[in-house]
Amino acid sequence: MLEREVLKDVPNKPGVYIYKNKKEKIIYVGKAKNLKKRVSSYFNKSNQLKSEKVFNIMKYAETIDYIVTTSEEEALILEGNLIFEYKPKYNVLLKDTKVYPYILVTNEKYPTLKYVRNKSERGKYFGPYSNVYFVKSVIEVLQRVYGIRNCERNVEKKSKPCFLYHLGMCYGPCYKEVDFQEYQKSVGKVIKFLNGDVESVKKYLEEAMKKYAKVLNFERAAQMRDTLFKLDKLFIPLGVEFKTSKNVDIIMYEDPIYVLLRVRRGYLISKLTFTLSDEINEFLKQFYIVRKNQLPIEIMTMYDESINESVLDLLKKHGLKRITTINKNNNIFKIAFKNLEEEIKRYTNLGNILKQAKEILSLKKIPQKIEGIDISHLQGMYTVASLISFEDGKPNKNNYRRYRLDEFKEPNDFESIRTVIKRRYSKHELPDLLFIDGGKGQVNSAVEALNEIGFTLNDVDVVGIAKEDERIVFPGDFNDLHLPLDHPVLRLLIYMRDETHRFAIGFNRKLRSKRFEKTKLDEIEGIGPKRKKLLIQEFGGLTGIKNATVEEIDKIIKNKKLSMRIKESFGGK
Repeated sequence: MLEREVLKDVPNKPGVYIYKNKKEKIIYVGKAKNLKKRVSSYFNKSNQLKSEKVFNIMKYAETIDYIVTTSEEEALILEGNLIFEYKPKYNVLLKDTKVYPYILVTNEKYPTLKYVRNKSERGKYFGPYSNVYFVKSVIEVLQRVYGIRNCERNVEKKSKPCFLYHLGMCYGPCYKEVDFQEYQKSVGKVIKFLNGDVESVKKYLEEAMKKYAKVLNFERAAQMRDTLFKLDKLFIPLGVEFKTSKNVDIIMYEDPIYVLLRVRRGYLISKLTFTLSDEINEFLKQFYIVRKNQLPIEIMTMYDESINESVLDLLKKHGLKRITTINKNNNIFKIAFKNLEEEIKRYTNLGNILKQAKEILSLKKIPQKIEGIDISHLQGMYTVASLISFEDGKPNKNNYRRYRLDEFKEPNDFESIRTVIKRRYSKHELPDLLFIDGGKGQVNSAVEALNEIGFTLNDVDVVGIAKEDERIVFPGDFNDLHLPLDHPVLRLLIYMRDETHRFAIGFNRKLRSKRFEKTKLDEIEGIGPKRKKLLIQEFGGLTGIKNATVEEIDKIIKNKKLSMRIKESFGGK
């Protein structure tokens, strides 16, 4: 845990501050106009109690580092680069409703064309796009037209040609010597296409189709025709307003849903949906600066926005010309608004989601009433449980409950869950669905506790979510279930998981705040916050410390004289 002494080294200058945990892993990156002032705010107890993010950063941070910059704008760029590079746990990230794919043109002698889910390799990235089918289809079209390879063979070691080479869809640099200049020229055309020049490929296909038909090569002519049809299906023209060469991103939003339509040279190439409970400036920063997505020359927004000057200046330096408001009389506004309405409807259509949950999770009934349980503790201290209640898919906060589990002096989620289940359902009615924040072990512990008080899985359905990969788990030998990240049933369970966690953390924090108020330990010279926490953690409170021997205390704080002083202060010898 960080002490306030670290502040004496932090300068009153613009820059980036970096929090690291005990393993020296970066857990948070922030930028500031004044580093000392910004970092100092994290030590303010009221800020920690108000913000779960601030509380967690200060809970796990062991060291702080900083990089001074010459301006706030420079700090903003550096912050985005560091977040992109290290993906710190507690940075606010834009949440995709799915993991959108990109097209990558690799950075090598004979570049490869392929689809990827993240930006971990060197090269030029295009996207994100709406779905994998679109991306694979685009790559197939480009291979048919330009012959760029999509394999990862070592081109230095020649081998047998692949199927795509025989189909005329690959130059085959892994099989034979290929003219480097010719290959690079094709790569340039691919990049031009991915930047929005769809018309040049359509023109090429039309001319090739006529040429092959003229020499009676009807098979190749048919291939060109089919490729042209596929291209027409993939790239949707947007009408009069966008029959220009400019690239535009259109952003529509209604908290917490953001819809982004990407228009390239008059064609709608992608519709992306995100959730972000924040305003437009944070969206622009996360999407374009942190994630390093391609900037168009123009961004159109739903409202007349007040854009942060430092964000706007940075976007303009990377190619943006302007941010404008969409004319509500334009056809594009109607298209964009309709897409936003559909996403909001999907987000809020709880009745249908509950029906889907019954079918997909094989529940006995539609889960009109769901209760969720989460356990929270600090290294075994102040173990608490939260119980949240959802009715008809919405939180009913009047039925939220908190449980203190003072009997647990060390981490034991399984026993903690058993205790709460027995305490709760020996007195209260069972819900339609019991949700446990945890994996198979936690779910089975809940079922065992229900059995002990006379209930079985015939009385209530039980599910959980394994945090590492958002996998839905069931009791006993039932197989786990993987749903797409944008599936409404999974989103509902994740919402419940986040709500149980938030409620549990809030209660845990309140208990710690009370228990760490001034105690007899604070009056003993040599006892600071770290030693105080260690002693309370080990002995469970002042009574435990009072009953401990000098030797037992010394094992914890490693200071015999101070151990004797503590014992004397509590009336011992």
